Amino acid sequence: MDINKRVLLWSALAAAFVCAAAGLLPRVAAEKANKSVAFVAEYREVASLAYQNNVEPADVWRRINDLGVLGVAAAEYTGDELASHNPMPVRFGSASLLCASAAKKNFSRAVLRFLPDFVYADILWEYIKAKLPASELIADGGYKVILLPGSVEELKFSAFVPDVAALEFARASGVPALFRPGPCTPASGQNVADAFSLLLEKYPNIKNITPAGLVAPGYPELEPLVSVMKAHDITMSQVEFIKQVGVPQLAKMAAPYVIPMHSLTRDEIISRGLSRRTIADRFVRAVHERSIRLIMVHPYDLQMGGRLDIFAGDLAVYKEALEARGCKMEWPHTSPVRSSPLAGAAACGIVFVFTLWFYFARLTASEAENVSPFTAAALFVASLVLGAAMWKLPLLAKLQGGLCGALVAAEAALSALDCWKRRPICSIGALLIVLAGGLSIASFYGTSAAALRLTPFSGVKLTLLLPPLMVLYHDLVRRVHPEPLGEIVSRPVLWGELVLIGVMLLALLVMAVRSDNVSNVPVLEVAFRDFMERALAVRPRTKEFLVGYPALVLYWYLVRRDYLPHYREAARLAASLAFCSAVNTFCHFHTLLQLSVIRVLNGWWLGMAVGLVFTALLHFAFVPFCRRARSYLASKH
Repeated sequence: MDINKRVLLWSALAAAFVCAAAGLLPRVAAEKANKSVAFVAEYREVASLAYQNNVEPADVWRRINDLGVLGVAAAEYTGDELASHNPMPVRFGSASLLCASAAKKNFSRAVLRFLPDFVYADILWEYIKAKLPASELIADGGYKVILLPGSVEELKFSAFVPDVAALEFARASGVPALFRPGPCTPASGQNVADAFSLLLEKYPNIKNITPAGLVAPGYPELEPLVSVMKAHDITMSQVEFIKQVGVPQLAKMAAPYVIPMHSLTRDEIISRGLSRRTIADRFVRAVHERSIRLIMVHPYDLQMGGRLDIFAGDLAVYKEALEARGCKMEWPHTSPVRSSPLAGAAACGIVFVFTLWFYFARLTASEAENVSPFTAAALFVASLVLGAAMWKLPLLAKLQGGLCGALVAAEAALSALDCWKRRPICSIGALLIVLAGGLSIASFYGTSAAALRLTPFSGVKLTLLLPPLMVLYHDLVRRVHPEPLGEIVSRPVLWGELVLIGVMLLALLVMAVRSDNVSNVPVLEVAFRDFMERALAVRPRTKEFLVGYPALVLYWYLVRRDYLPHYREAARLAASLAFCSAVNTFCHFHTLLQLSVIRVLNGWWLGMAVGLVFTALLHFAFVPFCRRARSYLASKH
């Protein structure tokens, strides 16, 4: 007995949903198990707070440690930092100023000078010798002087002096240390690894590396440092939204010893006008939504005086909010390694083959016809073969990801747009298509490496840009738009069409540029997003509830009332953005799966509600006003 094409499509999507659910079980289990989070504070700021309150750093530490600060960050000083504010009892400068015995033939050479009884003299020399082997140690007029291999200008932005006081403090307090090495131009990758090995021998409580500066230490020779890290189970943190040359490669090589980190700089807080409440929201969302496990906290300069009390109060707010969401304040561990499941590959194969097949059926106006059982079986076999090929061939999987998401979004959009006579059922059906396709993509591509952003999903832009073009092509072929493409090209262009085309192209460009790019989001929109976060458990995406779904409801209204037939295409294309965005939500593999589902659902119901309100205003206020205005003008003539 033959099978209806729509029934076959829905059966295939149901099969894909089952396969996707099976493939997602390890991810869901890992997300439920990994709830640990810790705050990390710079030792320099702990010491500064102690000075301001006339107490010992250990006293400050005990107070903030109870509020979730579980690790101490130890920096690596650059020549410029040593010269400008002397964080250690050493002097950095040229030999002509600091070393008389070396000045005659090495007057421009950079030197580091300290007293012989400096408590960290030995470890300092050993570390510098390991990192900069061409260094020399000499005595000069009651001082010890390290002759460095370079000029002051060359070493100005090179990091080569560890904050030994911070490491000693962490060891004495029995807490994990987070070491922050910076780039050092004269030091090779092997030199960086040797120096770090030396530190680990003396400070085994170093548990994490977070590269500082603009370039990864030792870049491009990163293998030696990674080898040392893996040999000692040292994790690495890549601060999100921070661009550093070589750090993504370092994180990829260090996997699975990677723990994501979030931090806010003083410059960002001031430039964006962030309040203490907004900072708290940022931190909580980073942990709750993006699986961040380490938060670098600072006593931000937003209020003068009483800095320790304010800092402790802020930490208490962070901790309470995170614990309310099920997080545990403890030093985080790495997530178990998850590869792409075969069930997820099968789900993606089914979704890709059947949505592509049905799109061509739509183009030929045969979507309501029947097919033979043989054709149905052949489609399922092709789906499984494609899924197996994706599972075995990474290049094919990379190419298919964006196409799969685009096909799902296009089918969901066309399903909702073309069933305007059964609006509630069709809107729910389109949502189910998004869920089936989105979960299939999340199942196959949502590996542990993708969750850590080590293997970014390459199809995000394609998922956003291709579906509107597919909808437009479908509408021109099927004459959904009242004019075929030939007539549109041959007749004079209408100004209204030019304006609409310009607006839509600009909107698509802005959407593509802003995707996954926080720096391009205006301050006002950031404030609106923060409001939505507080109003709802999970903020829906703006282009869904303010653009896409309202445009869908508007299109239904225009079709029922037979308004603006030549301009309804703009509403159809705008409506497709909702489904592009919803599918794209599942491509954010660092976000908890549960939150992605809630975000899509929130965008759907809120967008439909906004669309109903907007359409009601249009029908009961704007349209009558236009009619009365037209009648009034007609009476005047």
